Amino acid sequence: MEKSKVLRTRREAEATRAALKPARVADAQLDHLERMVRSLARASDPKAFACLDRAYWTKRLAALGDESDLVSTQRARVLRLLDLLAQDRAAGPDKAAA
Repeated sequence: MEKSKVLRTRREAEATRAALKPARVADAQLDHLERMVRSLARASDPKAFACLDRAYWTKRLAALGDESDLVSTQRARVLRLLDLLAQDRAAGPDKAAA
């Protein structure tokens, strides 16, 4: 019984992995997201990114992680960008007042 459960789990994991986009495809998207998130973090005018706010970029980064079979360096880039968005959000009110 346990053996069939392990085999089923392996098959499900392989099927999930097969459905993911390869890591090399994610590089272009990750480059774009990195440029945009850094621009958002540096923007002095919060209205400049009004329709593409931090929540939007967080969702885009999460989707990239869910849809692609990222390698460890790509996962680290995604995590750094999520941290940058979180830091910028925490500094948001002070930044707007400045």
